[in-house]
Amino acid sequence: MIVTITLNPSIDKSVVVDAVIPDAKLRCSSVVEEAGGGGINVARALRRLGGDCLAICTAGGFNGQMLQNRLRSQDIAFRAIAVEAETRENLTVFDRGANKQYRFVLPYGNSTSISLEHIKTILEGLDSAPEFIVASGSLPASMPSNTYAKVAEIASQAGARFILDTSGAAMREALEQPIFMIKPNLAELGGLVGRNELEGDQVERAIREVVERYACQSVVVSLGPAGAYLFSDSQLKHIPAPIVKPRSTVGAGDSMVAGIVFGLSGGKTMEESLRLGVACGSAATLSPGSELFEKEVALRLYEGLSR
Repeated sequence: MIVTITLNPSIDKSVVVDAVIPDAKLRCSSVVEEAGGGGINVARALRRLGGDCLAICTAGGFNGQMLQNRLRSQDIAFRAIAVEAETRENLTVFDRGANKQYRFVLPYGNSTSISLEHIKTILEGLDSAPEFIVASGSLPASMPSNTYAKVAEIASQAGARFILDTSGAAMREALEQPIFMIKPNLAELGGLVGRNELEGDQVERAIREVVERYACQSVVVSLGPAGAYLFSDSQLKHIPAPIVKPRSTVGAGDSMVAGIVFGLSGGKTMEESLRLGVACGSAATLSPGSELFEKEVALRLYEGLSR
């Protein structure tokens, strides 16, 4: 079983306008509302691939109810932890005329920090122990930066391989615990080694520095249209991405994580799993707004990468 954890979920709204013009009334069309947040997106992508998973998330207020309804409608098993604050919203606006996308991340309301004992209790109550636990996304401001480090401990106690996709202090402190895999992007990788920008050979050196400094078994660095780097079993490899014309980048990184963990759970090697992850991430960019990827498209791109 695969378990995803989302401590800062969202309702992701996507709209289309003819043009983004200051002071004008921008009449929107094609309104889409989806359950979002890192781990939620991973769970949605896993279901698209045909995988079984359990999504653990927080939920509060009207948006929290909407979040749960969206998960039910997509046949995603979940356990919601009630919080005081309203579940946050994100807004993606696609400017049809300029062919550009604008992403607005709204703030999360004030809430008391949740107890991670809730998560531990849920995991202990499962019929079978999870093989993978995926924690993805930012932390609410009310939660300390060592939260994911504690989640890593919980995953270890559950006997699960822990995959983490976050940034900043939350990532650095979590890496003080043994972690199976992390998935930073270039900017997040730079943050781990104290550099604002990484170019050329600096990227490979930074990956090796992270592996030497921290207790992570594998590192996947997403490079957008350039694919991804993989460090695993003492080897560093580059996996190219298929050439596509992107429409939206929302959920692409989470789709990559879903492809990787789905592949691993099905017995694929780390390299094969990353190829599937890259294919899923690339396929997600072909869908508008926050709609993630079509399974058939992702599998077709994967076949192309595997030749």
